Amino acid sequence: KRLDKKAWAKATAALLIIGILILILCFILSFVGLCSPRISLLRVIGLLLFVAVVLQVCALIIYPVRYTSDVALNLENYLFSWSYGFGWGSTILMFGCGFFFCCLPNYEDELLGNVKTKYFYTSS
Repeated sequence: KRLDKKAWAKATAALLIIGILILILCFILSFVGLCSPRISLLRVIGLLLFVAVVLQVCALIIYPVRYTSDVALNLENYLFSWSYGFGWGSTILMFGCGFFFCCLPNYEDELLGNVKTKYFYTSS
């Protein structure tokens, strides 16, 4: 029962590979965006991360549904390995990073040092 012959397995692998390529692109763009004064690039990085999250969520949903219906037919319950949990963990972290990169341009002046530092507590 080889998975490389099944169309759903190829589609799942393709979605994950496209997601990791987008993540690598975002990693490179984040250095460019955070090291240059062009803050507008950060929202683009956030949107690309959300696209990668959607692709990975689709792959992480397709895989267990099709695997249990095609391959693990005779098993009453099937436990997925640590890599499946690692995939969900990385997807959740990418979602958080996408949210972070979309919110960063709202604090452009603070990031560039154009405003006076605000202190929450003052000494009396």
